[in-house]
Amino acid sequence: MSRLPPLSLAALTILDAGPAGQIRAAAEAGWRSVGLRLNPLLASDPRVVGDPAQEAGIVELMRETKMALLEVGVFPVSADMNIEALRPVMAFSARLGARFLVCPIEDCDIARRAEKFARLCDAAGAHGLAALAEFNPYSGCPDLREAVRLVESVGRANAGLVIDALHLSRSGGHPDDLKNVDPALLRLVHFCDAPAFTATVRSLDELRRESRTARLLPGEGGLWLRELLDALPEGTPVSLEAPTARNAHLPAAERARLALLQTERFLWG
Repeated sequence: MSRLPPLSLAALTILDAGPAGQIRAAAEAGWRSVGLRLNPLLASDPRVVGDPAQEAGIVELMRETKMALLEVGVFPVSADMNIEALRPVMAFSARLGARFLVCPIEDCDIARRAEKFARLCDAAGAHGLAALAEFNPYSGCPDLREAVRLVESVGRANAGLVIDALHLSRSGGHPDDLKNVDPALLRLVHFCDAPAFTATVRSLDELRRESRTARLLPGEGGLWLRELLDALPEGTPVSLEAPTARNAHLPAAERARLALLQTERFLWG
């Protein structure tokens, strides 16, 4: 590899630090780009948007650290998704210079989720943002094939895919599968390692737990990460998403430092 792809630190890697803490930790560790969870998913997620003091603090932190914002999460496409309620988060994300909204697909109803995702794309597009559908094996959209079908069905120029290495593996996929996907749809990769895929049946709770608490850093597992990078268009941003309970006792900045060190070591190896 002649040069590193654009690198970013995904929010999930140090989610407990919160948006402000993630920015500080990433900057201290040497990252130049981050992803932030500005649309709360869990009860423990801070609510920044709508709080003028917190919004101003995030804007100032981004300015001070000269950090770029790659992606904002999370925008689950569900049956009861309220797109109007999401507009303030989109507006603030755009103000910070974000490029992508990450949109897990939770609705199993093919027609309804397509209608919701199309409307989400339109709302995101009004702020200059791309909406990226994310599949995973414990969601309403369990694999790459279904995600491609959804994105192609909405016909929006700002619709794309985020390819999560762990989700691709655990859904039985392989980087070769990306060769049949329009490269224009492959906008972002969530990068991590894990033990190699086996066909052993696992519960949805086990898959969810691995995704949120037991990922490995690049080079520590058995996934086909080099093949994955080779299958993506040149210049595709790489967002390191590797939360692990193994390092949860460490300060966020130290986790961010270890993540950058190991990622660069792997990419240059």
